[in-house]
Amino acid sequence: METKNTILSQKDLELLEKIVLQYGKIVSFDQIRDAMQGTASIGAVRKRVAAMSQAGWLIRLKKGLYLAVTDISALGFTDVSELVIAQSLNHDSYISFESALQYHGMFDQMLARVDSVTSRTTKTYQVLQTTYTFSCIKADLYFGFTQESINHQQVNLAEKEKAILDLLYFRSSDYTASLVMEKLRVYQDQFDFEKLKTYSARYSLAIIRKTGFLLDRLGVDAVDLLWQSHGKKSSYNKLTRNADQFNAKWRLYYDPHLVG
Repeated sequence: METKNTILSQKDLELLEKIVLQYGKIVSFDQIRDAMQGTASIGAVRKRVAAMSQAGWLIRLKKGLYLAVTDISALGFTDVSELVIAQSLNHDSYISFESALQYHGMFDQMLARVDSVTSRTTKTYQVLQTTYTFSCIKADLYFGFTQESINHQQVNLAEKEKAILDLLYFRSSDYTASLVMEKLRVYQDQFDFEKLKTYSARYSLAIIRKTGFLLDRLGVDAVDLLWQSHGKKSSYNKLTRNADQFNAKWRLYYDPHLVG
């Protein structure tokens, strides 16, 4: 981030310290105004916020929400967890996909984005070098997450089983199928497969079939999902968009190179 002036006046320094002390490093416009004793006009607050943002001491997350920087050596960066930032951008959401798997110690590659699931509108934000995506899911599938404390903030994080199902639900790429199969196989002893099956039964027939098929490949008993998938014997689904090999048991097209 380029800054025109990294030196804070004593007045601005005191304001920044007060903001962080009272509200933490993620702060709203109204909280900044309250920290200014609420006596300043809206115009004056906006002018001061704009000046501190231009100098790099406040980073705009979205309209009316800012990240306070307290260390001059960190200008253009942040020591606040990206998961905390994601939760602050949308309170009606939970971290899922690879981001949740990484939190659970099942994904060790560097991520350029944090993916969340929301009960609100699908939206994307760009903060510094990180992209934050929020994928909308229908109300009856908005479940399967716990509250975790990160940087002294509460963050909603998908359980590992829910993260797997969200990947299958939202994405149908070769990469996703391969990733899901890899994680289920490598961390087989860490997944609760009964929970995975119970959760999958709340999704569509397509997800039931995909989950049952993958568990079958691992040698995990999925007969309960098989019974649920027999409702429409004339229908079929695809594990990925380009899948071309048919599995009659699960009535699912798949690519054997992706699932082993």
